[in-house]
Amino acid sequence: MWGIVSPAWCASVPPIRPSRSRRRTHPPPPTWRRSSPAKGSTTPPARPCRPRSWRRRSPSPTRSLRSRANSPTSSTPPSCRSPFRDPPAPHGCRTFWEESMRTTAAVALTCSLLLSAPAAFGASFALSENGARAQGMAGAYVGQADDASAAWYNPAGLVRTPAGGTVSLGGNLFIPAISADDVRGVRTNPGDSAHATGEAGATPMTPLGYASLRAGDRVAFGLGANTPFGLSVDWADNAFVRYQSAFAELRTFFITPAVGVRLTDWLSVGLGVSYIYADAELERKILFAGPPLAPPEDGTFRLGGKTNDWAYNAGAQVVLARDKGKLDQLTLGVTYHSAVVLDFKTADSSVNFTVPAAFVSTFPDSPASTTIDLPDVWTVGLSAALNNRTTVNFDVQHFGWSTFEGLGIEAENPATQAVISPVVRDYEDTVAIRLGGEHWLNDTWAVRAGYAFDQTPIPDKTLDSLLPDADRHFAHLGVGYRDGSFGVDAAYTAVFFEGISTTTNSEGHNFAYDSFSHIVTLAFNYHF
Repeated sequence: MWGIVSPAWCASVPPIRPSRSRRRTHPPPPTWRRSSPAKGSTTPPARPCRPRSWRRRSPSPTRSLRSRANSPTSSTPPSCRSPFRDPPAPHGCRTFWEESMRTTAAVALTCSLLLSAPAAFGASFALSENGARAQGMAGAYVGQADDASAAWYNPAGLVRTPAGGTVSLGGNLFIPAISADDVRGVRTNPGDSAHATGEAGATPMTPLGYASLRAGDRVAFGLGANTPFGLSVDWADNAFVRYQSAFAELRTFFITPAVGVRLTDWLSVGLGVSYIYADAELERKILFAGPPLAPPEDGTFRLGGKTNDWAYNAGAQVVLARDKGKLDQLTLGVTYHSAVVLDFKTADSSVNFTVPAAFVSTFPDSPASTTIDLPDVWTVGLSAALNNRTTVNFDVQHFGWSTFEGLGIEAENPATQAVISPVVRDYEDTVAIRLGGEHWLNDTWAVRAGYAFDQTPIPDKTLDSLLPDADRHFAHLGVGYRDGSFGVDAAYTAVFFEGISTTTNSEGHNFAYDSFSHIVTLAFNYHF
């Protein structure tokens, strides 16, 4: 971890630290009406587990195969809960006039970088909004995972997807709002208000794309494209916090091919491998304060770069209880997403300054390198099918945030590197809980709801304005619509932050924040 070190002549300045089977095992949506069994048949009447809208209109080899699978001689129970059935289923340094303007500017730069670097990427920026259907259920989906988004949530669930293929395209829209009040006082341009407003949360828009293809009873393939990590912080131009952060953004994009395999009638496993593209940008202002009566002037520091890497996810689903109608009443899901170290190398990353002409030689641009640690994530979930129309899910997640100890910035230019020194951030592991459910009203419409609680990994001593964060409560509502091979899933999420404030910041930069966020998730689905 790295920050900016004060030169020898600034030794008196307090140290500043950076801010930082076809067999479906769950209840279907609405009922699929089938004719009664032929006279003398031993086949029991079909359970009402598939919506009429998903039934194929004409005979096909696939349909015949499904019919045979539902016959008394088939060992594979019928599908029961995919959205497409078979085919339905977030010090100032004290200026001192005795030193030259150059000295004052360097002190301001020192403090700004110390406050900014780590927090740009060290807060809780894991995103749970990775599927529109799951989002309506608070992201509690690891035990159920029976649509194309299983490629991310739990690749073992790919074997529960409908026979044939499914494509789902959509995205998330984040609408955050935040304000901050200076409860202690930091170095600001004279006349700046002690109240600041801005936007802080996830990257404003994130894409979602999934596809699945089931090849027989026991093997299925999937492909996912999503953004599981990201952040965006954009303060107003005159915000007093601009000397800590004016703008910060981290964007990641995961492309994940995955495969699911059914090992037995009660156990399936899956594996995915993710290619990751990431880019990051940090911008904050530098206060150049001149001699008495000379107006202060803002300069700008920018750090930006891009990189790519690899990760993997693995999962399993275990059927714990199944009724006589082959409905999986209770399913346990377990998934693991690996940790990642994003390595921003000097070839693709740089530090840039916009400063008064007299200081260009003091603050030269330079290629730079840094790393960002993404945590590993364990998730355990239970999915209970109360009946053929209603499902309740519960997930617990563990995030290994303690691996993130800081952000290192290493500049190639010695003049730039001269003001960099190591700093520790001390982030902590966290737990999230998710509870959600889905109920199909009829053959076409489903409603969903959920609640989630997510801890922040940021201790009070390193909480600052670069990404204000706190323990969060999520309220979720969702709806699903199906008509033939076409479907739409939509969800709305309200994010409530517990009191965001710091009174024990290790550098004395204490603020009080107010924040609230809206999230809208939408996906269009097509089954073929």
